[in-house]
Amino acid sequence: MKGIKLLVTIFSCVSMLMLFGCSNENQVLFEKDYYVQIGDKVEQSAHNDEQYIYNVTGYDNDGQEKVVSFFSEKMYDKGTLIRIPRSIEGYTGEPTVIGADELPEKVKEKLSLK
Repeated sequence: MKGIKLLVTIFSCVSMLMLFGCSNENQVLFEKDYYVQIGDKVEQSAHNDEQYIYNVTGYDNDGQEKVVSFFSEKMYDKGTLIRIPRSIEGYTGEPTVIGADELPEKVKEKLSLK
């Protein structure tokens, strides 16, 4: 009986290692979206003149606040609303310009757009 338990445990461990080892490293699992409104402050990348760095306050669907940093190849106008997918590891996906009607209600309240 102990031998069977040992074999099952070893098989389970090997299976898990194979699953994680063979997973797609480029696949990013996004945790949640954050919604930001562009303000006055934007930085230009020191390494790339055509890339802008944004460090702005964002809100998730529940209205929880978080500072979100992302890069963009274009400069956004002040007041532009953007949805930014954020991964578990902290990486951000492609920013998407949205309208005020696409914001969750709690985010509208936080941004005083209601």
